Amino acid sequence: MAERDARILVATGFLLQPSATTLAYAHSKFSLVYRADSPAGYFFLALYDQYLKHAYNFDDYLEAHGQVSAAREPDDPLHNPCTWNAKQDGVSVWQIMAQNPEKLDQFQKGLAGIDVAVPPVGHFDFSLLKNSDEENAAGIKELVDVGGGHGVVLSKILAAHPDLGARNTVLQERKDICALAAEHLPEGAVAMEHDFTKEQPVKGAKGYFFRMIMHDYSDAVASGILKQIVPAMNSQSRVLVCDMILPQKVGEADFAAAVMDHAVMTMGGKERTEEGFRKIFDAAGLELVKVWRAPGVPGGVVEGRLRAN
Repeated sequence: MAERDARILVATGFLLQPSATTLAYAHSKFSLVYRADSPAGYFFLALYDQYLKHAYNFDDYLEAHGQVSAAREPDDPLHNPCTWNAKQDGVSVWQIMAQNPEKLDQFQKGLAGIDVAVPPVGHFDFSLLKNSDEENAAGIKELVDVGGGHGVVLSKILAAHPDLGARNTVLQERKDICALAAEHLPEGAVAMEHDFTKEQPVKGAKGYFFRMIMHDYSDAVASGILKQIVPAMNSQSRVLVCDMILPQKVGEADFAAAVMDHAVMTMGGKERTEEGFRKIFDAAGLELVKVWRAPGVPGGVVEGRLRAN
């Protein structure tokens, strides 16, 4: 069977066949990217397992839900192509993923493969969050990484901005992920169990950071998540949403964002334009004050503050 698959891959240039008389195959520059021991390989496996194979059956999903003639975007985190394919409607995608620890670990590793498109640093100047001596004495947190995964991103931010203090940062995640984050977080950083659909317990932080979170959810759900931050904020607080930012017209440089938009649609999510982010910020009572971009990539940070009354 492998040989039969390889023939097609050779014909498309994805694999090489050095000799026309020998059934031996070699990597091309394209196939090397998908090696399972590379960040990009982990990312492809995560993308396929959690998103793309559910998109493959999208027409079956529409037919099962009576939407063949009038399809609408999946917008429910508990009822979508991912949960339907898993035969677990009513259960979140993350709970389904957690049922297979190996797949969950693979997914977390795979997120590192998207750093090129949505870099953790190089856009927003996190040094703007540095505490004064008075703020340190008051115990104010400089940065809360909400839904921060294994803690790799927070560690990269602290490495790039050594003027921030690890002791002034908090990583928030589900209980099972917090346990995995301990090995990645620098000394002093706190891992806190927290469900970001509930009210934010860390009050008055300088920055509340969401990386690759909002794109997993519809506008209604995303604005609901942001609303949980608003009561914790003060006039110095910023909400920082790090995601792909779709242009009005997608070109080659933004192709990854368009692909990811289709991928997260299978779990009820979406990538957004700047205006799309403004919409969910406004619904949450926030004002979009600035979009910070990293040169040459579709990812950036959308900054929000409390809306003036």
